[in-house]
Amino acid sequence: MSITEKLQTLLWWAKRPKLYPQTIHILTRKILHKFRAQEDTKELMESWCAERALDTQTALTQLTGITSFTSVDRLFADQFEHAEKIAKACPVEMGGPGDLDLLYWCAEYLKASKVIETGVAYGWSSLAILFSLKNRKDSRLVSTDMPYPNKNNDSYVGCVVPEELRLNWNIIRYADRQALPKALNSLGQIDMCHYDSDKSYYGRMWAYPILWNALKPGGFFMSDDIGDNVAFRDFASAIKANPIVVSKDEKYIGIIVKQ
Repeated sequence: MSITEKLQTLLWWAKRPKLYPQTIHILTRKILHKFRAQEDTKELMESWCAERALDTQTALTQLTGITSFTSVDRLFADQFEHAEKIAKACPVEMGGPGDLDLLYWCAEYLKASKVIETGVAYGWSSLAILFSLKNRKDSRLVSTDMPYPNKNNDSYVGCVVPEELRLNWNIIRYADRQALPKALNSLGQIDMCHYDSDKSYYGRMWAYPILWNALKPGGFFMSDDIGDNVAFRDFASAIKANPIVVSKDEKYIGIIVKQ
């Protein structure tokens, strides 16, 4: 990153006082290099994931008993086609979709009514979850999302979610350390969570236990991109869980069912 880019980033943070706690947290982490050894474990974790990886259908059968499913883009073809057009027209490049079929059918199986997700971007995961929640009275998805520095993407976050699904949805636009307590105060015990925000080892190991403790027995704990570092492996070991790993588009999703 050039000096100019660094100065632009500092200015971006300086203009957002509500994100100052996250600014301090990031600077402190960089100075202390906390958990640096665990961050450099991508190769090790990808090997761990590959040994356990299942495809979506096999994972869903193990989790829910569903032996076949219709994909989300076919179930909601018109809405999905419209969402793809919106994403394509978006002037800001953000993160791509995760395993939308996995999210939707897990929410359907659980009859989920209270869900938390971290990380929104275009809103693909939000869309899949909301397709399910719209079938249940008083259901709510609370999403947390911090704007991308220097991307000016604030107004585009969640852009693929249509207005008719937003009645069940609330976005808390803070970093995890500020947003997750607000989300949990709003929802209380949850049926399902989907983690897709701070991908660092330190960030995951801070957020995972908080989400896990809020999850009801029988609920699903889901985390995207677990191949980045060994945080998911270490967390599963700490709670003595036997996780399911799903392979999707050369990435890995981790799932733990709370007993």
